[in-house]
Amino acid sequence: MPDNVIIGVNMLETLTTGMYRDAKVIFREYIQNSCDQIDEAVDTGLLKQNEGTVEIWIEDDSVFIEDNATGIPTTLFKEKLYNIGKSDKSPERSRGFRGIGHWCGFAHCKSLIFKSKANGEAIESVMACDAEKMRSMMLECRLKRADYSIDDVLSSTTEFFENPISDLNSHYFKVEMYGIVDAKEELCNLQNVKEYLSFIIPVKYAPEFHFRNQIHKYANKIEQHIEEYDVRIKGEAVFKKYQPSFDTRGKGSDTITSVQFKEFRDDKSNLVAWMWFGVSAFKAQIIPASKMRGIRLRSRNIQIGEEDALQKLFNESNGRGLYYYIGEVFAVSTELLPDSQRDYFEPGNARTQFERFLFEFFNSELRSIYYAGSKIGSATDKILKVEKIKSDIEALGESVTGEKISELEHAIEDAEKANQELTKIREKNETKLETNECGTAEIVINKILKSNAEKLAPSMKPAKPTTSGKIPPKMTDKTFAPTDTTVYQQNSPLASMDKLVSLSKIREIIRKSTDSSIADAIIAKIDEELN
Repeated sequence: MPDNVIIGVNMLETLTTGMYRDAKVIFREYIQNSCDQIDEAVDTGLLKQNEGTVEIWIEDDSVFIEDNATGIPTTLFKEKLYNIGKSDKSPERSRGFRGIGHWCGFAHCKSLIFKSKANGEAIESVMACDAEKMRSMMLECRLKRADYSIDDVLSSTTEFFENPISDLNSHYFKVEMYGIVDAKEELCNLQNVKEYLSFIIPVKYAPEFHFRNQIHKYANKIEQHIEEYDVRIKGEAVFKKYQPSFDTRGKGSDTITSVQFKEFRDDKSNLVAWMWFGVSAFKAQIIPASKMRGIRLRSRNIQIGEEDALQKLFNESNGRGLYYYIGEVFAVSTELLPDSQRDYFEPGNARTQFERFLFEFFNSELRSIYYAGSKIGSATDKILKVEKIKSDIEALGESVTGEKISELEHAIEDAEKANQELTKIREKNETKLETNECGTAEIVINKILKSNAEKLAPSMKPAKPTTSGKIPPKMTDKTFAPTDTTVYQQNSPLASMDKLVSLSKIREIIRKSTDSSIADAIIAKIDEELN
């Protein structure tokens, strides 16, 4: 091994301009460092619980990030900020532990300044960097026009100095980025930054997401406190923007009616990870425009990768099952270490075990749920279509056509098949609920069945008088309306047709609307079905 190991300037370039694909990750890197220091401030008694704050300000082409945590003592300031890849943080205790995150801001601005002050000191420590010159020197090296060392670049582009501060009790760390040009849309567009941060960083769930208390209650039950921090953009608090409702692909809106939980434990019952997901009708995939769609992966409540980080664990083309869901997987095992870019976890036995647990759950339980939900929703729509067509016929009166009657017949046939499908799903699910085969899927499918039963329940309401003042005949038992135990009757819905229009009236309308041979055929078909 040579006596002197030379580390080229390309290493510095990798840590600044080449480390991250998305400029917005600088917010995540600086905020996670602030959260770590807030934890330390609370542990040492410098801050009380919930007193820590992170403030973000965006002004034209400049970004400012400030926390009120421990700050860095004057004697350690230069050492900590000048170090590359050296950190005294523990990966079990801290989110940032590689000593490289603070370098990410150099890639996107002309000037980068770090300011810090520790409690009890009368000095503010400052590191000012000419980031534009740094990038220029690195480019010269890459084009072989110069041969600078890392020390050459840093000593030529950075300056350390101190400012006197009168408030001895203040403590903070500030990041100031000036002259953002190439990444202005990502870093200075307020709406883009809000949307990015609302799912990436460890903040509270939005107040309108009324399942947040259930999620916290469950986390506390399994002794997994969800770490949340007060992060503000221009004074406005940032929340995880989960909402109770969302739009689906081609099936209209859907709503979360409850949340379901799952723990993943190893052979020794050690908790590896846990998750929650919203229970909806699972009609169809959630539209891409819904920022909260997908099951997101988190470690220490900071998102790992993008919203599709777990997509590969759904064993279907394009991992499409992921987008039927809204939820989060919280990695717990200390052996699950985020990689340097926080795109995923480092390879190893812990990751292999984690993926095996999720793969099995996703492709058995979650797959069964959205397949059943899609079938239940489709069947329910077919049943409700019958009522819609009958309403149309009543509204048309004597203007009804044979084509409309034929449409009703086809709808009734489809509805009968749909009703049989619902009965099959219900009976199969009930059988599993009563055996050791019962799992998350059966519990959730039962919830979906009950929810759809409530959707069909209006058909059980007492009939109202018609405009003529006559009350339609009382509904028979032969309906699609579910009972309170989610049982769907299997009898033909044609028996309830008199609810809106009398048979004699329908026969009269048919004879007036078409020739006698066709009318006789239609009426004979109706009589046959009813009998």
